[in-house]
Amino acid sequence: MSDYRKTIKKRIKLLTLPIILSVMLSIYDVFWASSELKESPVFGFQAGIITSLGLLAAILLIRYRTLLKDENRLLLQFNRENDERIKTIKTKAGIPMLPIMSVLIIIAGVIAGYFDTLVFMTLIATAVFLMTICGVIKMVYMKKM
Repeated sequence: MSDYRKTIKKRIKLLTLPIILSVMLSIYDVFWASSELKESPVFGFQAGIITSLGLLAAILLIRYRTLLKDENRLLLQFNRENDERIKTIKTKAGIPMLPIMSVLIIIAGVIAGYFDTLVFMTLIATAVFLMTICGVIKMVYMKKM
């Protein structure tokens, strides 16, 4: 269990990076971003993604800190993460690869959005479609298994 406690502490340290990055980029967006940049449709999407990732990281950070304080909750979380049934379901749904590919597609969409809005919308829609299909497949396997 001490190894898992160390893993949680590493996750806490890693989660501080997106929070700091989110705050820094949000401050840049508010104070120093040019008006041309703020008028682009990509800017709003990018600001929303940055803010939501920062909030998600903060929520996970709080959750992990509360896990470290309670040994029973830590054990339950360890059991949830190492449940072989859940691991099999995630593998069948393509969980290790599809979220990574979706994030890469979103990054490519944001970069391409500064050149062409249609490409931006298409890539974002593709990423949302991939994540939706992945979630549906996971839910189907959760019911089956």
